[in-house]
Amino acid sequence: MDDFGSVGAARTDHAGDEGPDLGPLRARVREQWAEVLEHDEFGDDEDFFEAGGDSLLVAEVMAALGALLGARLPLRLFFEHPTVNELTAALAAHEAYRAPAL
Repeated sequence: MDDFGSVGAARTDHAGDEGPDLGPLRARVREQWAEVLEHDEFGDDEDFFEAGGDSLLVAEVMAALGALLGARLPLRLFFEHPTVNELTAALAAHEAYRAPAL
């Protein structure tokens, strides 16, 4: 098992018909946000920039998440999905997350 629980592996831990359990990935996204923001007082639906983030911190978050996924993630992905929940869903849909483990 890797840092995301089941990254790259077939996921059978579905919650009803909603798809894979994104809890481990969401936890990693929250962890990265908290690290760069130096606080964890934000909701999963709160905009990163309203929580005190800036574009330089976005680069740090995406570099760290990319390292965990083993892929270079486009910064655009973050700007288009600036909440924990949105970014988690976008990362789960990204080819780096869905790629089969070698």
